[in-house]
Amino acid sequence: MFRVLLITLLQTVLAVVSVSVLLLAELLTAMLVYIYLNLYHLATFGYLVRLSRSVLDVIAGQLDYWLPKSSNVVYATLIGELGPKSILLLLIGLLSAFVIRSLARLLRRFLNRRFGDPADAPA
Repeated sequence: MFRVLLITLLQTVLAVVSVSVLLLAELLTAMLVYIYLNLYHLATFGYLVRLSRSVLDVIAGQLDYWLPKSSNVVYATLIGELGPKSILLLLIGLLSAFVIRSLARLLRRFLNRRFGDPADAPA
């Protein structure tokens, strides 16, 4: 009984640590990509900001279509608080999270195939 509780607690702690490390890696990667583009590839950065402006306009248009009564407030919030650079940072964060989580999943599958899945081991 105590062994099962200890194993469950250990797995929970490891899962929390794993998620925290992934989130930290995603955050750092997104910020480094954003800073790198802003410092060394200004033309590409400007192009991506213009593209994110169109994404912001599409979102505002959809909000105007689906929520016509509160579209002015929502549009002011999107443009005023979440400018195109913020949307670009969000999109870079989503892409970096996708790449990092995919790499982590591939690494986990490789290690499970190489060394065996610990869940398959007899108790």
